[in-house]
Amino acid sequence: MKPFLARVLLSVLSYLAMAGVGHAQEIRYSWMEMSFMTQDVDRVGSLPTPGNPNQIVNIAVSDGDGVRFRGSFGTFYGFYLMFDYASTDIDLTGDVTNPGNPPAAFTDEFDYTNIRGGAGFKYSVFEKTDIFAELTYDSLDFDFGSFAGENFDMDRQELGGTLGVRTLFGDHFTVQLHGRYSGVGDADLTTGIFDSDTLLGLGFSWEWVRGFAVVADFEAGEFSSASLGFRVDLDEK
Repeated sequence: MKPFLARVLLSVLSYLAMAGVGHAQEIRYSWMEMSFMTQDVDRVGSLPTPGNPNQIVNIAVSDGDGVRFRGSFGTFYGFYLMFDYASTDIDLTGDVTNPGNPPAAFTDEFDYTNIRGGAGFKYSVFEKTDIFAELTYDSLDFDFGSFAGENFDMDRQELGGTLGVRTLFGDHFTVQLHGRYSGVGDADLTTGIFDSDTLLGLGFSWEWVRGFAVVADFEAGEFSSASLGFRVDLDEK
């Protein structure tokens, strides 16, 4: 038993030594991340079918889940590159109405895809606190397909921007607060017109093994989202 305990103790001490010596003492800006994501859309829309203006398709979309991939690459004199790709399947209910006939109800899902890419700049205001700003090119795509010949599909690209702060508590726990503007932050499913939105976000990162962190994010806006996943640092030595 004693040799076994000695091996266990040696393993624990070795891990603590590796985690302490040369461990990250600053906020990282080179990483890759994959998360499970939930999305809240909560919109309704109505469109006539082509060639029959009396036949109306009504839809109501709610929420759904999917995946999210993000990355950051930097820094060079405080600058870095970033991307954010999210794809979710959103629940949908609807009906097709005709005068004199009962509504024909249906349920389905549609693809909600949000892609952002751009550049950021970070400035350290304290030893473990950075403020950051990002300029992005945002793309939002709604892929509904067609239920009775109508077309609810929407997509558009606009500029966006983010301003926030990141703080590292100790050597393992990071908190991020940010405000984000997007030119494609809202949408009207009936008119097919996109609108802008300002979102508020809160994020956490806990590095429980060197170079590997558990992450969680929440963003509130016209289309709110939450994600939970893991992050791998790219600049570990």
